Amino acid sequence: DHYESLLHMIKQWQNITLLKCSGRGHDPAGVNTTEPGGCAVLCHACPHPGKNLPDDWRMAPSDKQWLYAQYFAIDANFHLVRKNMSSDSIDPGLSKWWSYFVKETGLKLFLKDTGKVSHENSTCISHNAVNLAETKNSRGLAVMGAGTVDCSHHNFKWPCGVGNFQQGEKYVNMDYLFFSTPQHSDEVLTLNMSYDITCQWSKHLWVHMSKYPSCLHFEHDGKTMTFLIPKFHLPAHITACQISFSHNLIKGMGCTNGEAPEQGLANINPVATSTWEMGPGAHRDTLDDHFSYYV
Repeated sequence: DHYESLLHMIKQWQNITLLKCSGRGHDPAGVNTTEPGGCAVLCHACPHPGKNLPDDWRMAPSDKQWLYAQYFAIDANFHLVRKNMSSDSIDPGLSKWWSYFVKETGLKLFLKDTGKVSHENSTCISHNAVNLAETKNSRGLAVMGAGTVDCSHHNFKWPCGVGNFQQGEKYVNMDYLFFSTPQHSDEVLTLNMSYDITCQWSKHLWVHMSKYPSCLHFEHDGKTMTFLIPKFHLPAHITACQISFSHNLIKGMGCTNGEAPEQGLANINPVATSTWEMGPGAHRDTLDDHFSYYV
């Protein structure tokens, strides 16, 4: 029976290909010096200072700054479950948080310290993502799904923008992913953030951040940040939300719909039938590999 050997070969092949495609294979300092998110495929069309922007982009007038904006869309995917089997000590994985998944130990420690903080229930109609987060059935599951941060223009996953859920879609989970991701784009001055419950999530975002560890603090002073609701989800909100968080009423949005995470479900959900019985390392490595492939 060579099945176990085949699984080992597949994991090694995925890891070697990841390092090769990201140019890490011949680093004189060794692959272990790779930074978190260093192997993620960046969105080619989004602005990246020092790579694809003119030197004087910061001097652009305010009515032209939308040209240099970055667009984030976050959401939860409850198809990416994983059964409660194996462990990180038995199956640690090989990618070492080099692509899209945030460091699991850091996320779990964060949730242990802050996950019990209560958040107010949604006051907007037809939104139970947070209200019913504690009631979802997690029997037999180690992971109930995953939160993702995407480029809402081009459907790329952001580096360190994916994290597993242990108990529903809570604000703290999404806070951690959001504050982990902008560390890779902290030079950009204009950020547009799309989330289907952003009317509730963004209310006390900076107050929550002040209570989190310093490694998650995001310098937002001097930046223009706009919070939006994806177009498909917008009609389910109350009238006030439909006016305040509409893409159609913000200059520079063009035809952006903010539904990038939903559009990516068609690609990644079929993989869930293969990954839900994997160990934690193989689960993350396989999803990382597919996220890189789809872009």
